[in-house]
Amino acid sequence: MRPAVALSVRGPVAWLTLARPTDGNRLDADLLGDLAAAATAAEEDEAVRVVVLAAAGRAFSLGLPEGCRWPEPAWPDGVGRVAALGKPVIAAVAGEARGLGAALVLACDLRLMTPSARLVVPPPDMGFPGGGLVVRLARCVGAARAAELTLLGGRLSARRALAWGLATAVVPAARLRAAAARLAHSLAARAPLALRCAKEAVGRALDLPLDDGIRLEHDLYVLLQTTADRQEGVRAFLGGRRPRFEAR
Repeated sequence: MRPAVALSVRGPVAWLTLARPTDGNRLDADLLGDLAAAATAAEEDEAVRVVVLAAAGRAFSLGLPEGCRWPEPAWPDGVGRVAALGKPVIAAVAGEARGLGAALVLACDLRLMTPSARLVVPPPDMGFPGGGLVVRLARCVGAARAAELTLLGGRLSARRALAWGLATAVVPAARLRAAAARLAHSLAARAPLALRCAKEAVGRALDLPLDDGIRLEHDLYVLLQTTADRQEGVRAFLGGRRPRFEAR
């Protein structure tokens, strides 16, 4: 059987594609397990510097299987594994991302959406879908906007997601993969250790008191000054050439 998530590595970019369009890429145990395995493979591949998460079919993901209101405890935490990646993750979203599918989109660092794409948040009387949807939504768009969507339930359009700062860009459907590839390669050209540290600083920003967050930012800066990539960046600048970073 084909995996529910296809992994394709193209140069420095790993593409993770939800590959069960006939059931709307619903996040059951099999798909979540394949997603976790693909994310782990991308993390462990030293040649990969950026990950793109996409989906086959009309829907990005319709969330949990029919009749399921919460992921079973024994199911792999594919959403958490994507969120834990140390490398930048770009979500390329076309169609609907519902419930746990919306949580998966929010687990990524940057989000490209087509004009018809939408994130669907179920009302609370239908149960929480899991995956940290409510928590990440509040962190991404603020408590007031998150409360509006969570209490009432609703659809967050691509245009509104862009206005709220949740979407990085809205691009035509025919150009979604090309736009994701350009953004991924732009990131991959940057120093990978610096990207990893920047992602860590942002991810922990809301968990730490202000003074501790500033201290973490400083410590990460000092750490980066000791790397070979930092020396390569200086040499490349002085030599008028593009740097060749090696994540060291």
